[in-house]
Amino acid sequence: RMGEKGGRLGEGRPSGGRPAMTYGVFTAQPLLLRSGGFSLFGPAHLAWLAACAGVVALVERAHARARWPRLVLLAASVVMLSLLASEDALMIFSHTFTKAWWPLHFCNFAEYLCLAYSMRPGHACRELLLTLGLMGGMAAMLIPGWLACPPYTWPVACGFMEHALIFAVSWCAVREGRGRFRLRDVRVSLAFVAAYVLFFRWFNALLGSNYGFVSGPAYGTPIEWWYDALGDPLYLLPYALCFLVAALALNLWASSWSAAPSGHRERGAHRTGTALPHHGGVRPCA
Repeated sequence: RMGEKGGRLGEGRPSGGRPAMTYGVFTAQPLLLRSGGFSLFGPAHLAWLAACAGVVALVERAHARARWPRLVLLAASVVMLSLLASEDALMIFSHTFTKAWWPLHFCNFAEYLCLAYSMRPGHACRELLLTLGLMGGMAAMLIPGWLACPPYTWPVACGFMEHALIFAVSWCAVREGRGRFRLRDVRVSLAFVAAYVLFFRWFNALLGSNYGFVSGPAYGTPIEWWYDALGDPLYLLPYALCFLVAALALNLWASSWSAAPSGHRERGAHRTGTALPHHGGVRPCA
């Protein structure tokens, strides 16, 4: 998962001079935070990025060649949520699954959207996957929130593979919507994120959690630099600005992506179960 406890909330930062704790491959993530982590873009991180690239390529290729592409997305969504459930199971069995570790981060919502889209494609889901899925998946793989954990453990493997699958499903969903995006669609993503931030600022204060890193930074990320420089809540301004710029850029790219030939779009819509604009549009996800 995305390093639910940022350094400011006490559990995401490496232990400094403290001796490393013993651990196994299938140790719950909260018990790994003082066991020695790995460096950003070090050998272990690069190895995981290569594995993520392989997973993304595999899903994209399977989706492009499948007779029923939606089943590929459904299978990928089930796998990512199963990995999430396995992490939670480890914490439950080790009695470390507290209210601060509930699956309520941005990328957890992206996982739920992947499943929703694979079952009932809709343009609202597709727009959110364009921003939350592509942006969140890529950001988490490049700047993982689990740097404080040993690199070859189950929670780290789940973190990388979940976000690789989020990115892959989101990419396939965006490809299915080729030619349908408009720049104004960004309003869906902005409204979702604004509602998330407002709700979880209150929710985090109530529970002492840090969902979405909207109440404190994650260790080793740019959010921590902004927090050090600006404090709380002003660190949210560059955080929000980065999201806004990236969301606008992604929507501009998607809206300018030339539509596929008519025949290809007809076949693709028939195979994926989505309607073409001139057939009445698409149904929003539930």
